[in-house]
Amino acid sequence: MTPSGNSNQEGEDSAESGGSDRAGEPADYVKTSKQMKDSGAKGSIPRQTSICRTMELSIRSMMANRRTKRPAEVWKYIVAVSLGIKPSGVRLVNSYKIIHQILYQAAARGVKYQGKTTRSSDSVTMAPNIPVPRKRLLTTEIDAIAESNPERRFCVMPRGSELSDGLQEISIEALSRGINFLCWWIEAQTGIDAPVGSTVAYMGANDIRYFIFIVACHKTGYKVGYSRLRGRSACILTFLNQPLLLSSKNSDEAQLYLLHETKCNRFFYTAERERKVAELKQLCPELNIIELPRLDAILKGQEGSRFYPFTQSYEEAEDEVFLIVHSSGSTGMPKPIALTHGYFSALDAIVHLPRPGDRRLTIFCDLSPDNLVLSVVPFFHMMGIVAFTTSIFHSVPFLYGPEKPLSVDFLTDLIKFGRPTTALLPPSILDDVSLSEEALLTLGTMESVYFGGAPLSSETGDKVRKYTKLITALGSTETNLIPSIVPEKDEDYGYLEWNPNYGAVMEPVGDDIYELVIPRPTTRDYHGICHTFPSFTEYHTKDLFTRHPSNPRLWKHHGRLDDVIVLSNGFKFNPVILETMIEAHPLISRALVVGKGQFHTALLVEPYWDAFNSYLDPNSFIDDIWPAIEEANKTIAAHGRIMKDKIALSKRDKPFQTTPKGSTRRAAVVKDYANEIDAIYTMSDEGTLAVDELPANPDLSNLSEYIHDLVTKTLQRSGFGPQEDLYKLGLDSLQTIQVAKYLRSALFAHCGGPSAVELTTQMVYANPTVEKLAQLLLRVLNGDNATDVSRPEKLNSLIEKYTSSLPIQGFMTDQPTKAPTKSPIILTGSTGSLGTYLLHTLLEDPSVAKVYCFNRSDAQSKQETIFQQKGLHIIPNALEKVEYLTVSFSDPHFGLPLPKYNALLTTVTTIIHNAWKVDFNHSVDSFEDPHIRSVRHFIDFSLRSTHHAHVHFISSVGTVGAWTWDMGSTIPESPLEDSKACPSQGYGESKYISERICHEASRRSGVPTTVYRVGQIAGPTTIEGLWNPQDWLPTIIKTSKAIGLVPDTLGSRSVDWIAVDTLARIITEVIHTRAVTVSSASPHAVFHLVNPSKTTWEALVPTVQDMYPDMEPVGFTTWVKHLEKLSMKSPSEQEIAEKPALKLLEFYREFAEGATLLVPLEVDRAKEASETMAALGPVTGDDMRNWLKQWSF
Repeated sequence: MTPSGNSNQEGEDSAESGGSDRAGEPADYVKTSKQMKDSGAKGSIPRQTSICRTMELSIRSMMANRRTKRPAEVWKYIVAVSLGIKPSGVRLVNSYKIIHQILYQAAARGVKYQGKTTRSSDSVTMAPNIPVPRKRLLTTEIDAIAESNPERRFCVMPRGSELSDGLQEISIEALSRGINFLCWWIEAQTGIDAPVGSTVAYMGANDIRYFIFIVACHKTGYKVGYSRLRGRSACILTFLNQPLLLSSKNSDEAQLYLLHETKCNRFFYTAERERKVAELKQLCPELNIIELPRLDAILKGQEGSRFYPFTQSYEEAEDEVFLIVHSSGSTGMPKPIALTHGYFSALDAIVHLPRPGDRRLTIFCDLSPDNLVLSVVPFFHMMGIVAFTTSIFHSVPFLYGPEKPLSVDFLTDLIKFGRPTTALLPPSILDDVSLSEEALLTLGTMESVYFGGAPLSSETGDKVRKYTKLITALGSTETNLIPSIVPEKDEDYGYLEWNPNYGAVMEPVGDDIYELVIPRPTTRDYHGICHTFPSFTEYHTKDLFTRHPSNPRLWKHHGRLDDVIVLSNGFKFNPVILETMIEAHPLISRALVVGKGQFHTALLVEPYWDAFNSYLDPNSFIDDIWPAIEEANKTIAAHGRIMKDKIALSKRDKPFQTTPKGSTRRAAVVKDYANEIDAIYTMSDEGTLAVDELPANPDLSNLSEYIHDLVTKTLQRSGFGPQEDLYKLGLDSLQTIQVAKYLRSALFAHCGGPSAVELTTQMVYANPTVEKLAQLLLRVLNGDNATDVSRPEKLNSLIEKYTSSLPIQGFMTDQPTKAPTKSPIILTGSTGSLGTYLLHTLLEDPSVAKVYCFNRSDAQSKQETIFQQKGLHIIPNALEKVEYLTVSFSDPHFGLPLPKYNALLTTVTTIIHNAWKVDFNHSVDSFEDPHIRSVRHFIDFSLRSTHHAHVHFISSVGTVGAWTWDMGSTIPESPLEDSKACPSQGYGESKYISERICHEASRRSGVPTTVYRVGQIAGPTTIEGLWNPQDWLPTIIKTSKAIGLVPDTLGSRSVDWIAVDTLARIITEVIHTRAVTVSSASPHAVFHLVNPSKTTWEALVPTVQDMYPDMEPVGFTTWVKHLEKLSMKSPSEQEIAEKPALKLLEFYREFAEGATLLVPLEVDRAKEASETMAALGPVTGDDMRNWLKQWSF
């Protein structure tokens, strides 16, 4: 494929088309820039020269003959002979300089090379409906415009250090002259004999010398090199000077790291950065530092009128590095990122990517030339470079001001002086602008404002959009700009709409949050990421988004995966939105949420110190900002919320470190404030909270009132009774900790020291009503044991509560009814993993007439998305069989309108109750409503139903997890009467109680019930779909890959897993069997759904090693101990993300200690009831390989 704008235009022959090879006759003739201008030719300045085929063949021969004693002399000779030039004094002059001189002579003679280019020969085909963009080099485009339209405006810049000095326009011709000047200057200063591919650093004043220096490096940096590209030898032109742009805000440590990583040997700078560079020189004496001339000298110097030749074509330069920038370093050391000419060609091309209705892009490259873009972003930052490229490629000039801190006053003055039509601004300055009416009016003189780099609070955005159009821009250094489209409604300014032709994919990561993923496209013409990482197959941006509530095409940025904080309990959350809302407070400059490895979060606040001066102490300041933090807390999950006693202020002499784009350097601040953060978490609970005193003479009545007031303040709601479940009212895990801490402090104050019995968080979980907490507190005050009721008594009382009112009657299905030929079924929890496959299986079952999906929220759109993600394809007619109903499991009629409930009573024959909360902290009391209660409601439904609906309850092998050998050598598929076999855990206990309710309903009332004790559910057998990567086994795999060690056993556990799609099929087969076999003799049945064909983990480890050969098998205890050592080193967020087993250490310790079910489960009844179960083979290496590929760690 020959891209437009390449050598086959203008009648030039390619190597394949055949050119003149006669001795003494040049190959194809290329017009010089002057000839092109004289002939009226349009387009880019031509590639004036390369090297002929003879040179390529000669170099091949020379490189093959490694016995050559003087390769440098041979190189010089080859160049000279190949071009028909007799160089004088070849042996006396440096080889690279001779090559450079010869190329100049070749340019004058118009010699053109006929060999291969650096473009990969196996590029994939472009989609037929996407045009091939014109491909241009910035370097040649500048010179071409300077000849064809020299007066075109490039930018507007300040004349001096103050706005009062005035502004001046810079033309493209002036820019081109400045580049020529600096090319000759660089050559005079350094020569052209630097090491191959050397890097030169640049740090200067924030002016257009950045761009002049970049292009000058490109023009002066040639050397003839030899490269092997995809197995093909090619003579190429490789530039010498790779410009590395350094931020002046980097620490010395970061600067030295970048210089070392890029092997930088020269450092250019401007006078304004002399002090900073001198400090680096002291730290790195071998660094060669060179000061650049003043800007006015560069733009007006005489040498600028002498054209500096340039000899590369786009094809030759496409894969070469144009410049090196670096990441912000917000999560660690900044990383160098090399950007090629192809990368910038993709930036040029995105404006031409077709978009719906030719709608406006969310970046200013599609504006008309009469616009003027105000850029306040540093020019070493990628968005600053975009202003430069947009001016060259798309004729949209930019404005920048004197180098001053960006304040509201400076911004408004700059807008008034420069009169831009639009601006690219960081959200932080928009926050400040929103507080000034005058500044907002000034902002309103522009047609629009682009923002990006960080979230913008809705409070600020809603103010600003009343004055001008707000547009969100998105991009990264690695990916380039993402071509999104401006939303059609102004109120959706905070959202992005992807150009459908770009191919963005949104992958769910949980909690209705999605990651932007870029699959490898069919062409790399429009995707910068294809040039940053040429071999990628799928690029995960780590940018997180939430979907618009009503427009599925719109997405709002929700932070990054890098920002995610992992708490010690395994909960994860992204703090960026919370921080943004807190930073909107007028007293707060910056806010940083911390908590990695802790049970709950903490907050560091950097005040506006001028405002803080009016406060007597930090506590009064925190009191004033606390309402804003409470409001922000409401917007995030409970485990991420901030507690008032976990807030600390920064120090005046230790300001938060920031990135060049103005965001907080999270890792750097956490490091700077390590001692202060430790102090937050190590502070003793007792006596540290300001609490209300306990009653002087405590009794049950006044303690109930005291706790009621405490819970009212905690939940910020009233009107609840003393026996209402606090968790049903909304008390979450973080608030549970708060209540426990508050009560401990109150006890400490009342007793004058620690109480005889420590009140723990688990005690609050176990006593989840005001009445029970009051009783608990009274027992603690009296020094009594905190537990008043034995566990068996508690479980039996709950069983009795939900079974005592069951009617005594015979088997229900002995009563004659006209059963339907096809079954209408109720299914709960259809959007879960097992629920999704159950629904899919039921919809494909011809004997199922209808499926009513009972869910606690509207599930239809979510269900359809999940089907797509798992590759579960359903014919349209089958989808007509499903009806989604939003229900309340607490309500006897499920919150349904009575007519609908009654209609279901007359039709439904089967109920599959699969929905259940998974939370191992909560006591059994907190599962009572709605979970345990819902089981009784379904029993009542069956009792009332016309067809005596059969209740199928999905339980867990966890209900028998405490079974010991003395109870029996096997665990029978039968009701469990004794609670001793059930572990002391709320989740398992709730399932145990529900099993008992089902059994009693069958025994007393004849209700047909079936219980399924399900074991480990594995991933699907299909290629599509995914075993949850957060589960314990994939966590082992991902961690093992990172540490190079894989456990050779799973402790005492055998592998008796069942694939999730297979399990759904087994359950439906058992349902069919039970419909036939249920009788008065067996109204109740229990089935163990674990794989009857067990295998061992040892048998699967070789498959894991095939996928990851670097893994070494070790004992499980050894593997756990290795993780324990890592955990003691305070691993970073990135390390925890790479080794997620660090979050589940306690769980794996239990594995190692044998805390698992050792007694085998009987499965004979399940095998009789299901053909699939009977034929089920063990988990194989092929199964494991499929799951490994799905995870793709």
